[in-house]
Amino acid sequence: MSHFKERNEKNCLNCGTHVTGRYCQDCGQENVVVKESFWHLIIHLIEDITHFDGKLWVTLKYLLFKPAFLTKQYMIGKRATYLHPIKMYVFISAVFFLFAFSGNHNNSVLIDEENTQAANHSSVKKSPAIDSVEKTDDQFIINLGIDSLKYDSIEAYDTMQLKLPAAQQDNWLTKTINKKIIGIKQKYNGNNNNIIKAIAEQFQHQFSKILYLSLPLFAFFLWLLYKRNKNIYFVDHLIFSIHTYCAFFIILFTRSIIENAGQLIFKYTIPYVNFITFLLLCFYLYKSLRNQFFQSRLKTIVKFILLNFLSILLMAFLMTGLIVFSVFNI
Repeated sequence: MSHFKERNEKNCLNCGTHVTGRYCQDCGQENVVVKESFWHLIIHLIEDITHFDGKLWVTLKYLLFKPAFLTKQYMIGKRATYLHPIKMYVFISAVFFLFAFSGNHNNSVLIDEENTQAANHSSVKKSPAIDSVEKTDDQFIINLGIDSLKYDSIEAYDTMQLKLPAAQQDNWLTKTINKKIIGIKQKYNGNNNNIIKAIAEQFQHQFSKILYLSLPLFAFFLWLLYKRNKNIYFVDHLIFSIHTYCAFFIILFTRSIIENAGQLIFKYTIPYVNFITFLLLCFYLYKSLRNQFFQSRLKTIVKFILLNFLSILLMAFLMTGLIVFSVFNI
């Protein structure tokens, strides 16, 4: 309950219902004076932060040190003490991606003057005139490599395609790819460093979507592996996946902090950080599966291996799709 003065009027300002107490029995809004001072706003902000912060630390403690505990608590209905899984996932993932990629600008591809001048020189060289392009062995060949692309505009490519017999013209997919490559080369003046940097930035910008997409699919894999357990539904697997992802984000974020601190303080990367992180991730997932589903160690290990195998295939597919998407959206 807030410390604001209660209104004398008994009509709810939100829904208009007659209020019989301090709170509206229909919508739940507190029936208090709406004119707030600056100090009241500050107090309200502090109350919200401390309320969220109190739940956050309790939730994080159980999330990290008692794998699958929060999922079991959620399943049996004990939810008010801890952060809601969706809220926690949004908060932790936002912090993770904000800090994980904010420090990568210095590590991105740097374009020095020599590379830029070299790229500009190469872009000044004009491709041969369209009429001078010849076919080899009665077949027109186009090199898809960025450095050796034969056309300086999409119009030139389209014109050449029209001059070829219909049987020798590129199909729809090849035309789309070729035009995109030509367009990228035009947009960045043939500077390969700029192209790579643009792809990397687009990849980083879209990477979070991979994890959002993979989350329900990871839960689906769990459902396949444990579908004989009729007491656990897909939503339960989804909650388990959310908690697991949140723990992984925190572990990876901690690894990033340690790695950056080592480079800042000791001027070198602390050894075995990645290896230890990998072991922690594996151990956490194994313990989560064991605590959540109560199966034997052997069954848990087998399903742990299968789950990781399916996840690797999924991530490879999503990463490939993201790379293609990044190239076509720079």
